[in-house]
Amino acid sequence: MASTTVPEIAPAAAAPARLDRPGLAWALFEGGRIPYVVMLGVVFMPYFAKTVVGDAVAGQAEVANFAKYAGFAAACTAPLLGALLDQRGRRKPWIVAFMAILVGVVAALWFAEPGGAGLPIAVIVTLLVFGKLFYTYTEMLHNSLLAVAASGGSMARLSGLSITIGSSSGFLFLIFILLALVRPEAPLFGLDTESFQHLRIVPIMAALLLVAASVPLLLYARDYPPTNKSWSASFGGAFAYLGGLARHLKARPNAAKFLLARMIYADGITAISIFTGVLAGGVMGWSATELLLLGIGQLAAAATGAFFLARLDMRIGSKRTLQIMLSGMIVALLVIVGTSPDTIFFVRLDGGPLAWDGPVFARVTDIVFLALLLTMTGLTSGTTASSRALLASLSPASEAGAYFGLYAMAGTVTAWLAPLAIGWATAATQSQQAGFVPVIVLLAIGLALLSTVKPSAAPEKENQ
Repeated sequence: MASTTVPEIAPAAAAPARLDRPGLAWALFEGGRIPYVVMLGVVFMPYFAKTVVGDAVAGQAEVANFAKYAGFAAACTAPLLGALLDQRGRRKPWIVAFMAILVGVVAALWFAEPGGAGLPIAVIVTLLVFGKLFYTYTEMLHNSLLAVAASGGSMARLSGLSITIGSSSGFLFLIFILLALVRPEAPLFGLDTESFQHLRIVPIMAALLLVAASVPLLLYARDYPPTNKSWSASFGGAFAYLGGLARHLKARPNAAKFLLARMIYADGITAISIFTGVLAGGVMGWSATELLLLGIGQLAAAATGAFFLARLDMRIGSKRTLQIMLSGMIVALLVIVGTSPDTIFFVRLDGGPLAWDGPVFARVTDIVFLALLLTMTGLTSGTTASSRALLASLSPASEAGAYFGLYAMAGTVTAWLAPLAIGWATAATQSQQAGFVPVIVLLAIGLALLSTVKPSAAPEKENQ
């Protein structure tokens, strides 16, 4: 492995220390990132598919195109970038640069107007590609700082806290959008609903949250020290590290097998977060209000799921907890694929019975679909924390920074696979539900690979 200056890091199994300001600053960063992801999933993507593109099936295909192109770009660039920045040491200046680009791209989505009045669809897709790419870069750098953020404490504990903060921030964000922009006849700021300004302004608000969440990280969070290497030496070290990656991982077989499993199942989970709103809006015909309520419910389910799954993790271990979560997601998706306005798990209901006489989620199938999506969200909420904790137990503490950088990079290598498969399946079957079958396959493959990993109670010993 290429030489990288890494601060002394306490083992993950060390007794948890009191949360300090630098650790909290690292965790607060998720307070802007998760609302951005939720905004895309339940506000912008459904609006783009149904209103800008004008056809739910064609819109899902366009969303698949954006995610596919972004995945290709990340797979080609993120591994080298991560290895290069390991050689340079400091991450925070790069987070500033990438966040500035991301904020500008997200804010530009204001010009995604319906009927071709604003930006062309190709330009919107390009903006989404750049947004996803630079979001991936900031995610990679943020994750790689976990080892120093939790210095002297528990990485699993701090990782879980960041998810709780992000879910809570996203919950409040969607409540505000619902009450201030979607439900009132006259939205806040006098926004025009005819041109969908009340929905197009949401990306701008998400961009402002990204800025606000970055400030504590940049001011207070710990960073790796600069290595003071020249750029030529840094590039040489990065290429040497990537060239020796197979040999290095061969010495850590369980860490290598876990990273491979995570690379596959994380691709499926990412696709779920991107396409859920498009699926619900297109298949079930849910309104903007119902999609926002879905997002609010998902964040509540995520917070609840993360709370209980973290305790399950402590009782039975990260690997078994991940196996339970992936199995549950597969079952939920199988039922979702077979559910529509007049069908539950491929069983047709005569007359489309109503569940209640209300303004939202009135049909029995609406309630079932909603329950399935919330269940799946609750299960997915713990995957990040348990995945990070499992890697911490499989990797040597002295190389935690490098391994968490590799963990972040592994999530980009096949990031194009699920969107590509969803796009093919959707186009071939002309069915949004059938388009989700590849996600089930990816989760199943990840689950099978995870079963080959042998976890340990303490980090693996380094080979002499």
